[in-house]
Amino acid sequence: MYRAFKMEMCKTNTTNMKYPIGIQTFEKIIEGGYVYVDKTELVYKLVSSGEYYFISRPRRFGKSLLTTTLEAYFQGRKDLFKGLAIERLEKDWVEYPVFHLDFSGADYTIPSMLMERLNYCLIQWEEIYGKNGAEVSPGDRLYGVISRAKEKTGKQAVLLIDEYDKPLTDTIGLQELQDANRNLLQGVYGIMKRADRFIRFAFLTGVTRYGKLGIFSAANNPEDISMVKDYATICGITEAELHAVFDDEVQAFAEELGVTKERMYELLKNKYNGYRFNEKGDGVYNPFSLLGSLKSKALQNKWFATGTPTYLVKILGKSDIDIPSFDDDLLVTGEMLATFGNGESNVIAALYQSGYLTIKGYQDECYLLGFPNEEVSEGFTRVLIPNYTKSDTSDKKDLDLVKLRQFVNADNVDAFMLQIQLIMSQVPFESSEPKLIEANFRNMLYLMIRSTGHKVSVEHPVLGGRIDVFFETEKCAYIIECKRDQSAKDALAQIDEKKYAEKITSADKQIVKIGVNFSTEERNLTEWTIG
Repeated sequence: MYRAFKMEMCKTNTTNMKYPIGIQTFEKIIEGGYVYVDKTELVYKLVSSGEYYFISRPRRFGKSLLTTTLEAYFQGRKDLFKGLAIERLEKDWVEYPVFHLDFSGADYTIPSMLMERLNYCLIQWEEIYGKNGAEVSPGDRLYGVISRAKEKTGKQAVLLIDEYDKPLTDTIGLQELQDANRNLLQGVYGIMKRADRFIRFAFLTGVTRYGKLGIFSAANNPEDISMVKDYATICGITEAELHAVFDDEVQAFAEELGVTKERMYELLKNKYNGYRFNEKGDGVYNPFSLLGSLKSKALQNKWFATGTPTYLVKILGKSDIDIPSFDDDLLVTGEMLATFGNGESNVIAALYQSGYLTIKGYQDECYLLGFPNEEVSEGFTRVLIPNYTKSDTSDKKDLDLVKLRQFVNADNVDAFMLQIQLIMSQVPFESSEPKLIEANFRNMLYLMIRSTGHKVSVEHPVLGGRIDVFFETEKCAYIIECKRDQSAKDALAQIDEKKYAEKITSADKQIVKIGVNFSTEERNLTEWTIG
C-alpha cells in the first residue's frame, strides 16, 4: 500500500516519512510510499481546460514530476491516484497512447546526442505502432507513430516533452551545432500542427521560454502558462502545504536546532520560499531544497550544490549587467521576461527563468524582481565566482574563497585585498571593451565580498555623495573607493574630501578607508591604500 499526502491530511507519522529526493517519477513516488504533495486538482484543471500547454520553471522545481503525473493520468492509472483530489474529479479514466520525450540527462554539445536520444524513443514507439520506410526524419517518424497509434487504439495521442530547450541551451556559443539541433527540433515540435487531429493533449516543460528559440511557428505555439495565476503553484510547495503536510517534521527540525516551531517556520521561509510566478500568485518553496533540508535537518544551500547552468555563466560573461543591483528591486516589463534565445538576449530574462530572480511586486505595469530567498542570494555569489574564474580545479577555487572569508572576518585588510587580487587574476575578462571590463570588475568585487557572508552596498548613498563599496564586519565598517587607470591615493583622497567616514553611523565600529585602482590594461587591482 502506497502513501500519499494531501492538503487535508494534516498529521503524519514523521518517523516513517520518506522524502523523494532526486525521484522525479510519479509512479515511483506513489508505489514507493514517498511523501507527495497533492497537485492533482490543478492537473485535472489543466487537462480539462485545453490541449496544448507549455510551462517554464527553474531546474529542480518539479517539472519532471508534473510531466510523469500527466503521463500516469493519461495512461488511465487510476490505482496510482487513490486518495488524491483527482480521484473524485475524474470519472472516466480513459487510456491514451502516450509519447514522452525527455531531453534531460544528456550532453548536447556532443553532435550526435540529440539524434541518438530521438532515435532511441522512436525505435521503441515504432516497435509498438509500426514503421513506414518512407519516414526518414525524426519529425516524419514521430508523425507516423502518432497517426498509427490513433488507427491502432482508436484514441488520440498524448505528447509530453520534458526539458524541451536543453539541446539549445547546452549549445549556446556553438552556433553551428545549435542551428543543427534547432532544425531537428523544428521538425519534431512541428508535428503539433501537422498531427493536430491525432493529438488529444500536448505538454512541454523547460527552463527558457520559447518565443525566440525559433522552433515553433505562430500557428502551433502552445499556451504558455508560466506566469498564469491559476497555475502559479502547480510546481513548488506553498506555505499552506508546508504547514498541512510537514508540520510534525518542522517541529522535529526545530527541536534539532533548539528553536521554537514558529522560529523554524521563519528560518525555512527566509531560506527557501519567495519564488513567485505571477504578481498576484502565492509564493512557493523550492521543493528540492525544502525536502532536502527537512530530511537532513540542516539549512543548507542544496539547490546550488546541484550546479549552475552553463548557459547562464556564458550569458553573464558577455553582459555588463550590474549584479549588485539584484539586492534591490529591478523594474522590468513583461516583454523582457518573456523570452531569450542565445547569449545576446536579455540576461534578466535568463536569470528570472533560471530561478535566480523572481517576482517581488508589480508597479506601473512592470514587474519588480529580486533574489527570492537567502539560499539564492548567498549561493549566487559563491557559485558564480568559481565559474567566472579559470582555476584548474574546483578545490582551488573553493579554497581561495575560504581564505578570503577568513581574512575578511579577521579584519586583516592587506591579506584580504591580496586575496581579492589573486582571485581577480583568475578572471579571463575576455572582452576588450573598457565598459564591459569595468562592469565585470565591479561585479567580481561585489561577489567576492558578498561571498564572505557580509551584506554589501554598492553606490551606497550618503549625504553629499555615494560610496563605491560599503560593508561591515563585526568590528569594522569598510569604505572602498575605486578608480580606473588612476591611483589608489586619488581614490583615498576622495573618501576624505567627501567626508564619507563622518557620514557613516556604525556604532562602536572602526572605520576603515580603502582606496583602490583597477588597471584596464592589467585587468586587475594594481594598488590599494589604507587610511
